[in-house]
Amino acid sequence: MGIGMFIFLFVTAVSIDSFGIGCVLGLKKVGLTFKGVLLISCVSGGMFLLSSYLGHILTSIVSPEDAERVGALALIGIGIYFLWQFFKKEKGDEEGQEPWLNPTKVLNDPVAADVDRSGGIHGKEVWLLGAALSLDTIGAGISGALIGIPTLFTAVMITAATFFMLSCGILSGSKLSNKAESLSILPGVLLIVIGLIKLS
Repeated sequence: MGIGMFIFLFVTAVSIDSFGIGCVLGLKKVGLTFKGVLLISCVSGGMFLLSSYLGHILTSIVSPEDAERVGALALIGIGIYFLWQFFKKEKGDEEGQEPWLNPTKVLNDPVAADVDRSGGIHGKEVWLLGAALSLDTIGAGISGALIGIPTLFTAVMITAATFFMLSCGILSGSKLSNKAESLSILPGVLLIVIGLIKLS
């Protein structure tokens, strides 16, 4: 598989959650401004960039072969974690938890980012939603650097893809949000697939 396809799968895995979250916000009529969408997208790309540099530091410590193996196993681990989070959500295990202390709650219930219940996500709440959407990019950034995915280009693609998917999700929310809920399982599956391919 070529590097271009790897980047496509990788970017899709870490940004597709944005579409489902946007759909839920659109359905619930929770407002998010253009600047808010742009900021969240930049946070996702920025967190990937920062975590990738940590991964590059690790590559200077271990051999290229070991780095790629560790990166692949890490991607599989992250994928399994997100699948676990998806099925945990189905059981409602995070009821009542404070979103500021547990950003993963926002992934499972995007409306929780509207902490003050104002009907819109503003100020610090935008950073909360951005942090929640960036959770998978942190581990994926380190792992991506270990398996040799180009850092800067991928960060730009993640920023653009997050902006596009979040915007489209908000616009199409009322029609697609129920179906988009199932998209939350895709990031975990894609990360596992990428890890398995790199191990083979």
